[in-house]
Parts: sequence; structure tokens; C-alpha cells
Amino acid sequence: MAQTKHAGRLPGATYAVSNTGPLISAFQSDSFPLLAQIFAAIYVPEACIAELEGHGWKEAVRAAMPKLIPLEMAADEEGYALTFAREIAQHPDTSDPVVENHLGEAQAIVLALRPEYQDDLLLLDELAARAIAKEAGLKVSGFPGVLLLATQNGLISAEELKARLETCRQKGTHYGATFIQQVYTMAKQGRRIK
Repeated sequence: MAQTKHAGRLPGATYAVSNTGPLISAFQSDSFPLLAQIFAAIYVPEACIAELEGHGWKEAVRAAMPKLIPLEMAADEEGYALTFAREIAQHPDTSDPVVENHLGEAQAIVLALRPEYQDDLLLLDELAARAIAKEAGLKVSGFPGVLLLATQNGLISAEELKARLETCRQKGTHYGATFIQQVYTMAKQGRRIK
């Protein structure tokens, strides 16, 4: 099922590497088809596929393939990911000091650092993981940032963006009302999340 390296890529197409969180939000809000319009493919560590399935998204994951492409981690990458997971767990922005709970984000960072994926957008929602990824020189966005991109490309309205984030919040994703309002305002103004 998983791939160890990328297949032929379309010139000029946009690709992403993701961990579990942004994909859960996409599934919660029925937004994966929107992601499939923006990205030619979304690469994800195999462990994140297992995590998504463990959260009850097995059918959604299967339906998302072949746009959602699981990737295997090499043995040396597993060690590298553990180092990143430790950094995330110790970061001042984390709310979870348990190293193992950050392996999904860490593995996504390691995959995004592979030469063939370094120009891809890394999708991470967790603040500490995003900070570590940015320090590593990666281009990072979260699910709300992808929705902003969709509004800028005319794929959804600012109101649709707000409704999708509200749906995620109602289904348990930790997007506060103030944050949703800020993203909505940015969408109306055509701005991006920094």
C-alpha cells in the first residue's frame, strides 16, 4: 500500500505532506474533495493512516486514495522523527509533553525534508510542530490555511470557510470561536495566515 518514493509528478502542480490533524478536519467538514482540487497529491506517513483509521476514518481514507498517498519511513528516518518528536514535546507552545504523542507530526516533518518533497506544503495544525517545521525551513500551513487558499482561489466563499471550521469545532477539533472569526475576517480581506 505505501510508497517509499514519489511517482511521476505533474509540472506546476501543488503537492502537500500532511499529518493526521489537518486530514481529520478535512474529513470532519467534508472538505477532502476541496483538498483534492488544490493538491495533486497529499503524502502522509503510514503511521498517520493507522491513526486516522483508529479515529474511525477508515472509509474516508480509502475514498481519499489515490490522492492520499501513504509513505513508508526508512529506519534512519524513524530515529530522526523521534528527535523531532522530543523537540515538539519540549517546545513552549505544546500542551502535551508526551514524546510519543508527537510522532505523527514528527514523521510528517521528516518526510517533508526529503529532497523530493521539500518544495511541498507541509500540513500541520499543532503550534509546536509548526514552529519546529518552520525552524527546519519548511513551508507550513494548517487546515484553516488551506481553506484560506481555497477562498483566494475562488473555490469556496469566506462564509463556507467559516461554516467548515465551525463544523470541525462542533465535532471536537480545537478551533476557538475567536480563531474562527479571525480566519473568516482574513478570508474576507483576502489575507493569508502567517
